[in-house]
Amino acid sequence: MTMCATEGINKKYKLVPPDGGWGYMICVGVIINLVVLRGFTNSHGAIFKERFLELDMSTTSVSVLNCLGTLCISVSGFSTGFLLKYTSIRTLGLIAALFYSTGSFASTLCNTEGLFFIFQGILQNIGHGLMINLCFTIINQYFRKKRLYAMSIVQTVPALAILVTPKLVKWIFDRYGSHWTLLLLSAVSLNNVLAVTIMQPVSLYMNEELPENKEIELKILLRDKKSNNASISSNLSNETNHLHRHTLIANKGNVITRFKETKLYKNFILSNACLGLSICLFSDVKFVSMLPQALYYMGWNEALVARALMLFGLGNLLTRMLFVYISKWLTKLGTHDIYVIGLLIACLSRLGMLWSDNRIIMQSFLVIVGLARAIIEILHPLVIADCVSAENFSHALGVSMLAFGLISVVFGPIISAIRELTDSYATAFYILTSCFAITVIFWTIELVYKKNAHKRKPKGSLPDKS
Repeated sequence: MTMCATEGINKKYKLVPPDGGWGYMICVGVIINLVVLRGFTNSHGAIFKERFLELDMSTTSVSVLNCLGTLCISVSGFSTGFLLKYTSIRTLGLIAALFYSTGSFASTLCNTEGLFFIFQGILQNIGHGLMINLCFTIINQYFRKKRLYAMSIVQTVPALAILVTPKLVKWIFDRYGSHWTLLLLSAVSLNNVLAVTIMQPVSLYMNEELPENKEIELKILLRDKKSNNASISSNLSNETNHLHRHTLIANKGNVITRFKETKLYKNFILSNACLGLSICLFSDVKFVSMLPQALYYMGWNEALVARALMLFGLGNLLTRMLFVYISKWLTKLGTHDIYVIGLLIACLSRLGMLWSDNRIIMQSFLVIVGLARAIIEILHPLVIADCVSAENFSHALGVSMLAFGLISVVFGPIISAIRELTDSYATAFYILTSCFAITVIFWTIELVYKKNAHKRKPKGSLPDKS
């Protein structure tokens, strides 16, 4: 009887992520991946400038290449969740790393524009999209209570790399030339293979969580001690019927799974956590990409532009480092609330920068713009993780990546065309900033509605798990 009682108690235990331990090695692997994927983005133009000239690629061809790369990243990120049904994270990560490295290496050797599009535009970016989704998926699996802390760490180190790599690339470029610089970066991309091998399944490191309500467990123990053989037989019969019912349901598993996924996509796509996040991320990326040209257009020289970008990067980096130290306090506030605050800060700081005619004040606002960008980037996967279950996170992140890619491909050229037709960067910036303002309004309404609904819920009602 004691054994039965113990088994009854053990059934109340649940396996939870380690929130540390090997999870920190996972952070190391994700950092390596993100440094390789993002650390050289600011130097992309300088790295491939001579390569574009060698292949006689026009400005239109380069724009098409960028759009193709964005689509490949989005589609591969979207397909990650489906592929994980048939393979493990580590296996899919190794495939993605090989795609990325092969595309990077082959693009340095190909001698036609078509081959360059295949290797650089398609193959490498497919690996890029897969690894981005896998990195955030495995962090979400290994961390629960310390998720914000882990996400802050893995996004702070690549931000440091972005500040260092441009000078490093320039030094290598001046010393060895374009061809050997590309080959060296291809060799650096092989580190992704090492990083992925670290990513062991979280099932190997799950911990048992103790029951929170010990009074209930004591009642269960006393009840189980008074049980007789008849009740045990009844339980065994119930378990047999339960197992039989599960066997019948398993035959319909594919249909039910598809139905749940369809419901997930339908509810998630139209939510702020998908469409709102994607619109804001597009606005942020487009704003930052147009910022240097806008400053040159205003008559700033190279020294002033470099200083402005340095202040922007400083605000971004310091905010990421601050998130590492205050993650416990921020977790209590809630990721959705913090994200809306970040959007509001981004909106107001950009308006302040656009309305100011003083360069010093504009540079001060750029620090705040960098601060807001750090909040938006760090919390992007966390907001999604709080809206869906752990099993559906990869699917949801993939949907968000696909939405961002489609929005970028469709509306990116429209924003650029508006800038050209109006001959004004300010007009384009106002449109991009309005995306933040509209999202803040809708998200605030949603948060207020949810909090009021929670207050109206009867005390005895069960929590909503949807």
